[in-house]
Amino acid sequence: MPTGPSIAGEDLRSVMQRVPSPVTVVTAAGRSEARGATIGSLTSVSLDPPLVSFNVEKDSQMHAVLAKASHFAVHLLADRQSELCQHFAVPDQSGPDQLAAVTYHTDTHGTPILESAPAVLQCHWHEAFAAGDHDIVVGRVTQLEERDEARPLLYYDQDYRSVSAPADSHSTG
Repeated sequence: MPTGPSIAGEDLRSVMQRVPSPVTVVTAAGRSEARGATIGSLTSVSLDPPLVSFNVEKDSQMHAVLAKASHFAVHLLADRQSELCQHFAVPDQSGPDQLAAVTYHTDTHGTPILESAPAVLQCHWHEAFAAGDHDIVVGRVTQLEERDEARPLLYYDQDYRSVSAPADSHSTG
């Protein structure tokens, strides 16, 4: 139950643009359709058991597919793949149209696995939690594949970015 004054969602968005976010594409196969979505909220939840989470908008087509899927794949993207990210961010595109434009194979659960992703986490549905206009989806990582060590794609200040040199470290005497 909220206490105190409320802030506008746009005000929160403006501040959160200062926080770099990983950019991934999540794919899944429901009963009637396979599809993917660009997700900017991936986080590691637990190492034992190995769990990851991300947020998905309740009104999205991806939410409906994930709700019927037992498995999904999280594709970590390289800094050179912003066009792939933009492709899976188009809201009204059908699943078949999304997948026709990319090279992929399906795993034993029918989940599309994108060939170009530098790393893929294959997950079994673990749990979901309602969180406002989104659900927090938690998956148990059952397989992972590291294909290359490309620099990751990030979203920061309304644009796609790359990781640059390490920040200066300062010792405190």
